[in-house]
Amino acid sequence: MTMATMSFTDHLERTWPDSTHDDFVPARAGVEELMPGFRVRRISPEASGTPWVYATCGAALAVSEREGGAEYVVLAPAKDQVLVEMLAALAIVNADPAQRLGVGSIIALGRPWIADATADHLLVLPPYPIGQGFEVYESDERRIVVLWLVPITAGEAQFVRSRGFEAFETLLQQREVNVADPARASVA
Repeated sequence: MTMATMSFTDHLERTWPDSTHDDFVPARAGVEELMPGFRVRRISPEASGTPWVYATCGAALAVSEREGGAEYVVLAPAKDQVLVEMLAALAIVNADPAQRLGVGSIIALGRPWIADATADHLLVLPPYPIGQGFEVYESDERRIVVLWLVPITAGEAQFVRSRGFEAFETLLQQREVNVADPARASVA
């Protein structure tokens, strides 16, 4: 793995020091060519009732050092290998300068984000639930922004498009929504 990837994995290990960290090489074609050494890290819950964390490790390397790049995390209710491939696909999309994913971006998945989920879109937000200081990691080589992929329904995606992601964030906070719950009802 490259230094930037190692630095980001160190950042993940500092954030979740008491969890088990497992790295997965996605099967998706083209990942290794675009992002040599790319992995998806699965981090076990620190306590019962808290979500699993899946994080890209190496997505930032598809972007020039001047641009910095981004890594992505998603919170999940259980282990799910489908998330490894989903994150690899999103990293490939993000590698295209015309399709960079940033705060407020909406990704239509064309299927539920995990089996039996009501959400079939992802909204890119800062990683608020993880804690202050997690959202940016600076290594000797570059500045990496960490972004949170929030599963949302088609109705919620329309709400974000019409009213903005800030209004949607407020709605999630007011209703104390568990976005990692695959069966959660739409809030919009």
